[in-house]
Amino acid sequence: MTVGFIGLGAMGAAIAGRLLAGGQELIVWNRSPKAADRLAAQPGARRAASPADALQGEAAFSMLADDAAVEATLLASGALDAAAKGLVHVNCATVSVALAERLEARHRELGLAYVAAPVLGRPDAAAAGQLHVLAAGDPARSPRCGRCWN
Repeated sequence: MTVGFIGLGAMGAAIAGRLLAGGQELIVWNRSPKAADRLAAQPGARRAASPADALQGEAAFSMLADDAAVEATLLASGALDAAAKGLVHVNCATVSVALAERLEARHRELGLAYVAAPVLGRPDAAAAGQLHVLAAGDPARSPRCGRCWN
């Protein structure tokens, strides 16, 4: 499965590394390119030129700092509008209820699946596959996500 990953800070890089180790093909993007370059240097990963490029697989994860970063990276940039049809987007960041509702509505308008999946834990727990994930979304619209978590 081809999986995009946007946001490669300490937690995002740990989660993305876990996905890569699990056999997922990754397309990675980060605001500071060095973080994406570190993952792209590994077999099975490549660096996306833009957030929209990271949304061209079957599923994509994002782990961005806050509402403003999510807004700028996914909505204002037009990346979400350019996402692959049928994409499942898993947002691992904690965002406001208002933004989560806007994201869910925009995904629905675009024919994309949205999974709100904030995580509990630290980067070392993420690297060890021991995060607690609070996932919410329409299970009928996002059946492919389960394969990513294993």
